[in-house]
Amino acid sequence: HELGTHPYGYTPFSYDLTDYIKFGEENVIAVKVNHQTPSSRWYSGSGIYRSVDLTITEPVHVGLEGTAVTTPELGEGNTSRVKTVLDTTVDNDSEEEQKVKLLYTLYKKGDPEKTAVAAAETEEQTVAPGGQAEFHAETTVSDPDLWGVYDSQLYVVETQVQVDGRVTDTYRTDFGFRYMEFDSDSGFSLNGEHMKLKGVCMHHDQGHI
Repeated sequence: HELGTHPYGYTPFSYDLTDYIKFGEENVIAVKVNHQTPSSRWYSGSGIYRSVDLTITEPVHVGLEGTAVTTPELGEGNTSRVKTVLDTTVDNDSEEEQKVKLLYTLYKKGDPEKTAVAAAETEEQTVAPGGQAEFHAETTVSDPDLWGVYDSQLYVVETQVQVDGRVTDTYRTDFGFRYMEFDSDSGFSLNGEHMKLKGVCMHHDQGHI
């Protein structure tokens, strides 16, 4: 059964296999690259260069790339108490409505203890069968390490989905605290530091052009 075709190899895509899985039997899942010549480049090597993952969830779970993290007030003069906004889409693939609440925990990426720097939870919502719901929460992070050129400290927000108090999904999202500005006189600045933008057109397997 063909699930679909994605015409461009540099953007992610996904398909829901649920209706086509034969439970209790051996299933074969195939991802095929259709290499065509000639193409737009003198050498157009093709293949699967990125991860291919099979994601298994319970019926009530965070939607695909479903958590967004924003810091709308982070900027010059405001880096000590940073308002952090958390928005999540939750899917209910079951045949019944579900009462859902989300719990968020934020910690530094790479911290083996996962020491919380902030936490939040949402109000409980009823999600219709086969439906989606948007959840919103806000918290404050004190004196976060900024994500810059020389200090690449990232953070993780762990989203826990609870249905009637039972955890049905735990979803982790990497993010960083940083702010940027473009000015016609002084140019570009990152986290309040002026710097030059440098770069090359570097493809993943063909070097500098």
